Amino acid sequence: MEKQINQLTYKNILIFIILLLSFQSNVLQASSEPIIRVLIKKDKILRIRSDSAIPLRISGNQFFNKRIKGLTIKDKLNKKILFFDKQKDKFYNVNKNSFSIKSTDKRGIWVGDKRYSGIINVILKDNKIYVVNKLRIENYLSSVVGAEMPHKWPLEALKAQAIASRTYALKKKGNLMFDIDSTQKDQVYNGLESRTIQTARAVRSTRSLVITHNNKLINALFHSSSASQTENSEDVWSDKYDYLRSVKAFDSDNPKLIWNKSFTKDELKDLFPVLGGLEKIKVLKKSKTGRIKSLEIIGENGSKKILGKDFRSRMKLNSTLFNYSFIKTNISEEENLNQKSIYTDRAYLLISGKGSGHGVGMSQWGAKYMASKGARAEQILKHFYKGISVKPFRKIYK
Repeated sequence: MEKQINQLTYKNILIFIILLLSFQSNVLQASSEPIIRVLIKKDKILRIRSDSAIPLRISGNQFFNKRIKGLTIKDKLNKKILFFDKQKDKFYNVNKNSFSIKSTDKRGIWVGDKRYSGIINVILKDNKIYVVNKLRIENYLSSVVGAEMPHKWPLEALKAQAIASRTYALKKKGNLMFDIDSTQKDQVYNGLESRTIQTARAVRSTRSLVITHNNKLINALFHSSSASQTENSEDVWSDKYDYLRSVKAFDSDNPKLIWNKSFTKDELKDLFPVLGGLEKIKVLKKSKTGRIKSLEIIGENGSKKILGKDFRSRMKLNSTLFNYSFIKTNISEEENLNQKSIYTDRAYLLISGKGSGHGVGMSQWGAKYMASKGARAEQILKHFYKGISVKPFRKIYK
């Protein structure tokens, strides 16, 4: 009898140890998942509220785990003031404060017109309000994939996007106030609004996978489409990366591959006030794929040399792969009607181009095409990023 009791005790202890190790392993895994801090808003006013009856909790400076329904921050007499929804007659001076807002509601926290999971950090600095969403990277990616690609695209394309976006985000970690921007400046993040079952599946099935070159995270750049051929990194920026080489893009299926844009003379004067507008363009250098690397712009008051990427940014063009023409018309109303022209007594700049984005790295429309033809996510990535490996970020981060 005593022997049986000892055996049972031994079994119970063994089961307890196994369960404990399993629990510790799960905790370790969860704690090892990287945290990302995303700048979601930079403004002079701010509105935050809960999605339901479940209250938010605010902590920091004069607030300690205070339960609130919502809050507003705005300017008053050159100072930033804060008031809560149910205490609108009581103001708090928050000029140089910082605080965090949490919620247990799975529907998230409303910041403006978008909902976010995780923690919302609010930092007031230089008369600006910085709003930073702090959350686990896999939750972040479920939204990024849906914002960067249509969620109905082939799963393998979404998986390629998830791996590229994870790599890009982890490469960016380490800034003081936040790690990454939520706009096209880095990669688009819309909180819970763009998270779907399919994007979550793409992220979950690639959990922890990243792209490396010589055992280091790559700068996993991507773009919408590049009109048949991607670009070498040094032809857009000064840095040359061996893995960012020009390759076939497979993105001719993009219905918006070809684009057009026109500018009036007045619009050009607003865009280039120092030059007195824009009357002539001289292309100084093109890349092998035809993208404009540098040009000289000439107006009434002089000329200026400018990089193609800066010209694209100023003019808000889809890409640097374009042609242009100036049209001057001094025609009669009758001729105007006959030609069905909208141009009368003004100089117009017409720009016709192809592709969308900087053209470096993975073409998203190319990824879609390759996935539709049976390519796996890793095959897509190895086509657009040369000499790379796809592997887990850390052994413990699974």
